[in-house]
This record gives sequence, structure tokens and C-alpha cells, in this order.
Amino acid sequence: MTVSFTDIAAFSQESIDSLVRVNTAAAKGFETLSKYFIELTSKSIEEAVTNGKKIAAVKSPTELLQVQTKIFQDSFETLVDETKKVSEMTTSIFKDVSAPIAAQLKTAAPKAAAAMKKAA
Repeated sequence: MTVSFTDIAAFSQESIDSLVRVNTAAAKGFETLSKYFIELTSKSIEEAVTNGKKIAAVKSPTELLQVQTKIFQDSFETLVDETKKVSEMTTSIFKDVSAPIAAQLKTAAPKAAAAMKKAA
């Protein structure tokens, strides 16, 4: 079996279509992450202002230590939660970006193998 110009053209068109889908998924993923980080930044600024007010209102070193400890604990929990969310989002985005390529390889590999086997 020989590979025809039509086969090559079809594969080229499939490659271009896959590239468009990859770029679209990447742009959507970048937009999603950007929006998320903007919201997170806004929330962090609000928390910083609130925490500053809490610290400014303390009346003793003991109370200051308690407030700082609570702020640290809350901040650490938030960090862990947000890190988990970002990890899940990036994993999902990577799957969306790589799916068109994986689909094309899944269909193209058997055709290429068959063509090489018949050519040999």
C-alpha cells in the first residue's frame, strides 16, 4: 500500500485541526487560571486588611500572639486548599490541551503502522 497525496493532505488537515483545538483549549485554560488568580489576589488583599485590623486592635502581647497564631493557621489552611484547587485546575487544563493530540495519534498510529508494514 502506498501513501497517496490525498492521505497526506487529510493527515495534514487533521493536524491543523488538532493544533487549533489545542490552542483553543490552552487559551481557555489560561483564561480560567488568570480569572482564578485575580479573584484569589483580591481575596488575599481583603484578608490582609482584615488581619491588619485584628492586629491593630490587640491589647496585650498574649492577645497578639493568639491573633497571629490564628492568622497563621488560617493562612496555612488557605494555602493548602488553594494549592489543591490550582493543581486540579492545571491537571484538567493539561488533559483538555493534550486530548486532541492523543486522539489524532490514536487514529494515525494504526494507519501508519499498516502502511509501513505493507511497504516493507
